[in-house]
Amino acid sequence: MRILLSGAFNPCFEALPEYLEAALARLGHQVTLFDHRRYLLPGRLRAWVSRLDRFDRSRLNARLLALVRRRRPELLIVNQGTVLTRRTIEAARALGTRCVNWFSDFPAEFEKGLEIAPAYDAFFIASSFAVGRHREAGLHRSAWLPFGCDPDMHCLDAALEPTRPGGEVPDVVFVGSHYPERQILLRFLRGLSVGVWGPGWERAMDDPHLRPMIRGGALRPAVWRRLYAGCRVALNIHYGAFGPLDVAGDLANTRVFEILGCGAYQVVDRQGDVLRLFTDGEHLALYSSGEELRARVEEALRDEARRSDIARRGRDEVLSRHTYAHRARVLLDPSAAGAGGRERTREARPATGRAGEPREIGEAVAARGGR
Repeated sequence: MRILLSGAFNPCFEALPEYLEAALARLGHQVTLFDHRRYLLPGRLRAWVSRLDRFDRSRLNARLLALVRRRRPELLIVNQGTVLTRRTIEAARALGTRCVNWFSDFPAEFEKGLEIAPAYDAFFIASSFAVGRHREAGLHRSAWLPFGCDPDMHCLDAALEPTRPGGEVPDVVFVGSHYPERQILLRFLRGLSVGVWGPGWERAMDDPHLRPMIRGGALRPAVWRRLYAGCRVALNIHYGAFGPLDVAGDLANTRVFEILGCGAYQVVDRQGDVLRLFTDGEHLALYSSGEELRARVEEALRDEARRSDIARRGRDEVLSRHTYAHRARVLLDPSAAGAGGRERTREARPATGRAGEPREIGEAVAARGGR
């Protein structure tokens, strides 16, 4: 099949668009790429002069349509891409191209997603909570499609990659941007061998509990893959953990799948979509408070055999059901959105009233609101 994939491509940081491209190619499809973030003008200039912003956005839409006319793809897959207007997508459909969007980044641009969703043949969202919001708005071509992993990138061999984060890999690893709720939760791990990397953590250097944990800033994927593959416990704290559902979305973030693919024992905050896809104590370990986080980490560090067994089962599960090849097949299926998604799910506890919600964390998230 001739496929046009529109995404934000970063040559220094592969992510969902690159993983999806590789999966589609492995499935035998002919993939052409379009970067809908390749603006002509700098962002600050566009922010200052609205006419220039409109010009640049119009230019990107015109370039995409010209590519559709030239390549005649059978399928256009857009990842997020709110810069592409309803008129552009409707024009592509009029040319005979089926158009789907994988609106993966919740809650970013959620309202814009509601506006553009009707233009697509199918609109996939990484958060089942967000799909519910779409259904309430009468958008019945919207369906849940979680993130995934790339078996060639998120793998046990990542531990052998030559790029080093500096020093030995600590027992417990967290990689992610600084947010107040993450700082609060990490305090519960004081005294353990914990390493924290990610943008913004310099803001926590005056926290005596966090200072010994902070190892560095943003990492290239090859480095964090090596950390996950080499650590004893990989910690995952969702954006908006324990905050309002319209912030957290109850989703399973990208790290849920990537950590499991790297063969790590994952300790992750309890989110509804995680429970719909994986089993606590069988594939990973869940927590609902700082105290429970510490207990889960200490249990894992004490019991090597149990930790290794759960990590192995988690990796087997993610590779058998949750790779980007699995997700690509859904995007290729014209009936998938009408079926409401085809993932095998498990019953999750209710999305509201989560037991053990740390009040301080919830207040921090609520005060911040969206991204």
